[in-house]
Amino acid sequence: MQHGSNRGQGPSALRPRSLGRSCRRVAAHHHQDVATLQLLTDTDLDRIHDAALRVLSEVGARIMTEEGRGLLVEHGGSSEGETVRIPPALVEQALEVAPSRFTIFDRHGEPALRLGTGRVYVGAGVTNLNYLDPRTGRVEEFSLEATAESTRLADALDHIDFVATPGVTRQSTDLPLHIVNQCEFVEMVTNTTKPLMVLVAGAPELCDIYAMAELVAGSPDALRERPFLVPYLNSVSPLTFNPETVDKLFAAADRGLPVCCQAAPQVGATGPATIAGTMVISAAETLMGLVLAQLRAPGVPFISGTVPFLMDMRTGSVTTGGPDGFRFMVSMGQLCRRWQLPSVGMSFGGDSKEMDEQAAVETAFYGLGAILGGVDLVFDAGCIEGGLLFSPESLVIADELADMGRKATTPFDVSDESIALEPIRAVGPGGQFLGERHTRDHFRELWLPSMLSWESRMTWESGGSTTLRERARTKVFEVWEEHFVEPLPEDVLRAMGSVVEARRHAQVPRSEALSP
Repeated sequence: MQHGSNRGQGPSALRPRSLGRSCRRVAAHHHQDVATLQLLTDTDLDRIHDAALRVLSEVGARIMTEEGRGLLVEHGGSSEGETVRIPPALVEQALEVAPSRFTIFDRHGEPALRLGTGRVYVGAGVTNLNYLDPRTGRVEEFSLEATAESTRLADALDHIDFVATPGVTRQSTDLPLHIVNQCEFVEMVTNTTKPLMVLVAGAPELCDIYAMAELVAGSPDALRERPFLVPYLNSVSPLTFNPETVDKLFAAADRGLPVCCQAAPQVGATGPATIAGTMVISAAETLMGLVLAQLRAPGVPFISGTVPFLMDMRTGSVTTGGPDGFRFMVSMGQLCRRWQLPSVGMSFGGDSKEMDEQAAVETAFYGLGAILGGVDLVFDAGCIEGGLLFSPESLVIADELADMGRKATTPFDVSDESIALEPIRAVGPGGQFLGERHTRDHFRELWLPSMLSWESRMTWESGGSTTLRERARTKVFEVWEEHFVEPLPEDVLRAMGSVVEARRHAQVPRSEALSP
């Protein structure tokens, strides 16, 4: 595992020390290739952080496994039933030990996601229930075939950086529930070489996926040194860690592998009816996850953050929240940077029920917000209907908008060459620069679209007067017909199949599922 920075004193133990407010020190200024939007002041961030510490020390969190409670109590926490309260010093110590930078690799073992450096990485999908099939335009239940298609499309798109489990495959007689996640992983890892974020039901499924990932990487040590997947875990808001979450967190920590453990409270429902209040819930939950991970394996790479949801009080429906969801996600990313922890967020999606104008507007709005906000990992590309419906056409559009947003927020060169005084003198008043050598040398630096229409009306009409969705659909079909993903070796495929079949016939009790 290549960790860029570890603020602790080594991975052997969480050493007691008085850290005071050290976790709120401003992180060192790293080079960033994107601008960062700051919505909150340092004082605001300190107040939210301090409130989260008070929640953890005065209210506590429900930890639904004896092993998790015991670990916290052993290191200074106190328990009452399943509720555990922890002192602020334990959080400060965990923040000191956790690495501020680390790298996620691709399937070939090449660096792909350098987290904590200011770069925003965009991911396809995450656990949609349904699939908007571009062949028929109909909404269908998500399937393993849809997982394969979505993943292969993401692999072909230059500005989609990783793939999060695109959908929730329904169980069936041939596909019992306890092997669904493993089969989804097989479809993902065979249809892309990009990093993967996996959402699974419990520790047995995750341990099987780790076993298969070790086969792909070559060995457990190879996977630990160059991890290409990250499990994505949710606490249950407000302030609850169910057995599945704790067990998955420990399964990752025991292997020394990076883990994402974030919160998803809904403003006005599972969180207070203010962004600040719900942000306190998010902060408290993800800090409790951090403490559990660092106590279990000090120095294990940890990704914090939140998935912003709001309750629409008019209807009771859950929404990604428009400008309020935008503010929630950007501010949580800002808090994570102050903690010096990489962050995750949700963007490049929205609440439209169809791949229409609203979907495009929301993808652009949320996507630019995530890039401006400097959130490290942003999934949801290709998702509409609040993350319930995956649209391949939307993923293609998100790819274009991710490229556009990155370009829009990248500072431009201001040098003698780019200022171009000599060409300006040569052309003079009333001239034009089209024929200048300077133009030939630099015009390729300007952004050009592949999906948006910039041509003249005559050219557009002669090409069929296509809409953005129609062009995106054409791109989807081209990828599915032409794109090649390097296959895994046959012996690796057979070995992964054996892992799945072993689980099919013999489920492992939860208490035995944590062994590496």
